[in-house]
Amino acid sequence: MGICFPKATQPKYKDEPLNPKPSAVVPTSSSPIYCDETPEIPTPTEPESEAESNLPRVQLIGDMLCPFTLRVQIALQFKGVLVDPTWLTPADLVNPKLVNASPNGKYPVLHYGLHKLSGSTDAMLDYIEETFQDPTLIPSPMENEVLEWVAFIRDELTPVVGQLLYDGNILVQQELEPKLETAFTKLDSGIWLHGKQGRFFFGNQFTLVDVYLIPILLLVDVAKFFRGIEISTLHSHLLAYSRAMHSFPNYSPVRVNTDLLKGAVAKTLVERAPSPLIIMTVLQHRSILWHLERLVVLADALPVDRVAIEDSGRRGVAGKQMQLLWKMYGRLLDLMQEHAQMEERVIFPAIDSTEEGMSEQALADHARDLPVMNGIREDIKGVMALEQGCSDHLEGLQALAIRLHTLQENSVEHYHEEERDLLPQLNAAGLGNKKQEELVIQSIAVMEETHGRLLPFLLQGLETHEINQYIGLFQNSFEGGKSRVYTRMSFCLKNADDEFKEVCRVAQAKMSELANSSNKAAGS
Repeated sequence: MGICFPKATQPKYKDEPLNPKPSAVVPTSSSPIYCDETPEIPTPTEPESEAESNLPRVQLIGDMLCPFTLRVQIALQFKGVLVDPTWLTPADLVNPKLVNASPNGKYPVLHYGLHKLSGSTDAMLDYIEETFQDPTLIPSPMENEVLEWVAFIRDELTPVVGQLLYDGNILVQQELEPKLETAFTKLDSGIWLHGKQGRFFFGNQFTLVDVYLIPILLLVDVAKFFRGIEISTLHSHLLAYSRAMHSFPNYSPVRVNTDLLKGAVAKTLVERAPSPLIIMTVLQHRSILWHLERLVVLADALPVDRVAIEDSGRRGVAGKQMQLLWKMYGRLLDLMQEHAQMEERVIFPAIDSTEEGMSEQALADHARDLPVMNGIREDIKGVMALEQGCSDHLEGLQALAIRLHTLQENSVEHYHEEERDLLPQLNAAGLGNKKQEELVIQSIAVMEETHGRLLPFLLQGLETHEINQYIGLFQNSFEGGKSRVYTRMSFCLKNADDEFKEVCRVAQAKMSELANSSNKAAGS
């Protein structure tokens, strides 16, 4: 996977992605990029028939999991060109026999006759279209439309998908997700407009657009596993295309093994992972803000006028809503307080070790929000003690909703500033992996209540792939399932309320996987 992606900050060719920035939230995986038992790719050595002997043959050298290499493969498959592939691993790049395979060190490499092209798949696809003219990937009647869609997929869709997959920074995610949704909308409209007569982008005509689009939609499938990104049912035409493409006659013979691709991406992300302290903090921020949003919605739904509160049926519902609000906020308050303590005792000192006073503003925000947080708890208690429908009760409900909105606004702003200005300083602190792991252990100790009693509540505010990321942070603390941390977290998940059943299932599966992995490593 890494062979196809350049190391330089700026791309030399349009089809090469920018070097992905370090991820702030990444999956943990022990899957290697290249398994020992890589599935064999048919490599024709002798023509099987007289007809085949008349077909052109090219040599293709590259990474079998690279989406840019896959574009070349699909185009050659469409043209009926026989391919002698040489699939490289990172170790091959120091092999003296292969070191001169690419004149500029870039892959893939396409070799046909006296011509050798490397690096730019744009140039290779142009060469393939010009050299092997029939059948054509750019039909004359629709040449302009084909080239316009190719440019859109290459220059707009591909960079967004690549960065969303490889950059887990929450601010980057928030900025790029709307752009991806806009791109999906445009593609969906394009397929609806051009593809009515068949299953390809331009109906029954397979074109260069399909060559460019298929590998990127394959990455979208992988991004769903790691980032929770997917094509929604709102984009029904694009969704149908992405499901059908695996059976396209020009992709099916060269189809990428999705599990191997997931392993490749996982290993790449782990290698580029930033401080686990950043991952822990950002995921806790996400969970807290998710629960705050639920509380605000619940508070806004409470009846705040006499007509609504005097309805006997509504009165009973209002009472249950207040009980639920009390229960939810009690859990959230404990989580937020321990999160703040973790930052003050572990995160901020690590940051201030590089430059004293950097966390001063964050500490001031904590001091500002603590009275608000405690005040909300007292507001809920006071409202529950009042007679429903009285003026004090209605005023108390209104004041409670306002305070929750204030806490939500303050928290969003505070966490945004931490993630933008403060947390990146952890990477500048020069902390090695061993030191970072020690600080993660310290964080768990500070947040003992959260990782003992409230773990299902914390995980409830995360997506499935984020739950796996969070649990993965503690892998080195599990000691094959024998440590106190593992026992405490496991007990909490097994005895959680039914409302947390699904998140507990995901977390338990991940913990068992990591414990088994630790046992195997210890036995080897």
